[in-house]
Amino acid sequence: MNQTLMNPKVLQNRLESLGWTQYRLAQEIDKLRGAQKGAGNYTSTVKKVLDNPEKSQSKTLEDLVKAMGGELFIKWKKTEPVVVDYEEVKFSD
Repeated sequence: MNQTLMNPKVLQNRLESLGWTQYRLAQEIDKLRGAQKGAGNYTSTVKKVLDNPEKSQSKTLEDLVKAMGGELFIKWKKTEPVVVDYEEVKFSD
């Protein structure tokens, strides 16, 4: 099954709605990571993620989304309940 995980337009639209340039997003990623390397270290990374998020490392994509005020979620389609531990509770009258 070949499925699109992330449409690049979603990220581009968010960037535009914030009124940010790719350079501004690179600055935000630099702040988020706390590396103080400067935005110049992230500009090509930002461009690559915006152009093709599916080919990006998950941590890089996550940081980009967080920098724009978003979150990533994983939703499992079919799951079975798993009991890890339980405790019996008795109610008194």
